[in-house]
Amino acid sequence: MPTEYILAYHCAPAFAGIKPSNIASCSKRENPNITVQIKMLNEKLNKNDIYIDVLCECGERVLLMVYRKQKLCEYLQRDDIKSFLCDNGYPKEFSLAKYLAILKSRIYAQRLMNKEFPHEIGAFLGYPLHDIYGFINHKHQGCLLTGEWKVYENTEQAKKLFCRYNKCRKAVIKRINEGRTLTDLFCIA
Repeated sequence: MPTEYILAYHCAPAFAGIKPSNIASCSKRENPNITVQIKMLNEKLNKNDIYIDVLCECGERVLLMVYRKQKLCEYLQRDDIKSFLCDNGYPKEFSLAKYLAILKSRIYAQRLMNKEFPHEIGAFLGYPLHDIYGFINHKHQGCLLTGEWKVYENTEQAKKLFCRYNKCRKAVIKRINEGRTLTDLFCIA
């Protein structure tokens, strides 16, 4: 599947600015020029505060994060989110570059040990803190709903968010299928 389609499908809410970030995994075999593609997209999208960052890669796949820099910075500096991240070893002094570097190193270390993603990735992805704690403490027990993430509280609010993200995804994919590009959709001339 083409890189732009994968990014549009998995990351539409982040591109649209209704979520701090999204992640997508791309096959290197299907997208052999992915590094060049990401560089070209960043050259255009960064001007509009949209960034695509490689979180982790192996011989077969690349894990990408799409985010709006200002939105992600604001979210990660919320008192509750920052406190959670500091409790999980992130420095009190906020730096998006440093926070992303720590996240990347932890993802890489976890993947080497064939373990799941570090739990704090949920904070970067804008998941509600109570659901992050629910997953950490209970895994699958007590999960009330599964969608963009596992929900342990406030299912109605989560359903509304899932619906909003899905509508956004459908709108972006529709335009991609009509021949538009991500830069057509998200770059202001």
